[in-house]
Amino acid sequence: MPRRLFEIHMHSNFSDGEFSPTELTGLARANGVEILSLTDHDTFAGIPEFLQSAREQEITAFPGIEITVAYRDFNLHLLCYFRDLESIQRDLRDRVERMKAQREARMHELIERVNGVVPDRHRGTITFENVQRASEGVLARPHLAAEMVRLGIVRDVRDAFDRYLVQYNVEKKNLTAFEALEMARRSNGVPVIAHPGERTYSLVNPKKGRLPEHVPEMVEELKAHGLMGLECVYPYHEKTGQVDFFKSIARSFDLIVTGSRDFHGASTNQKPSLLGTTRMEPDWLDAFNQVWGVN
Repeated sequence: MPRRLFEIHMHSNFSDGEFSPTELTGLARANGVEILSLTDHDTFAGIPEFLQSAREQEITAFPGIEITVAYRDFNLHLLCYFRDLESIQRDLRDRVERMKAQREARMHELIERVNGVVPDRHRGTITFENVQRASEGVLARPHLAAEMVRLGIVRDVRDAFDRYLVQYNVEKKNLTAFEALEMARRSNGVPVIAHPGERTYSLVNPKKGRLPEHVPEMVEELKAHGLMGLECVYPYHEKTGQVDFFKSIARSFDLIVTGSRDFHGASTNQKPSLLGTTRMEPDWLDAFNQVWGVN
């Protein structure tokens, strides 16, 4: 039986991705991808378009989201997957809307900071309105980076992050991991820790003192609050030889093993052909369907 291709961690231009939801499903169709989830950062805004387009392309699709959550003294990315849009409870939808307002307030402050440190000839040229125009939904730092490229302040998006957007970043107050897990489970969602070993927004970060041997304790605690999976197969994990480690952790705690390319497009230097190239069987789908009560 041929392997079914999938991508269940991808971003559209409703957060920090290059392509619209419709364009993503078109790319998936061209790549032979059969299973999709859209997981934009802190927003469901692109989901209706995504689901409609997936139906037209005859692709199996379900809603997702990637939420930045506070855990202990650091931040994680939590992927949450749902059977359909209707199953997402009002409290989670409302909280996600408040996240959008927080992101906008953060962007105003970040623009003010960056306008104060760019070369004199560019000071004051970055405006919230122009940064917002590049976004279909949730504002994120790549939208500011793109505006800085357009204005000639930096060479490219990476240059913007290296010179300005990391050093002068504005941290926002995030939903706690426990709150997010609880809300996801109330919507009968499947919460999964994204890229747990990827250096930032992750369980493992040696520079911050979070070592692989600390992972079991954290996973045990998060599972007690509703965690159901780990994103084990991931480009950085593959590069650094961590895939088997996270698979063993997932299995020891009876968690679902997932994988992705975390597809953004040009903002992370990913070609369209990368979408759907995760090398693993979609066994996770049976586990998702079991949670959702789908036969």
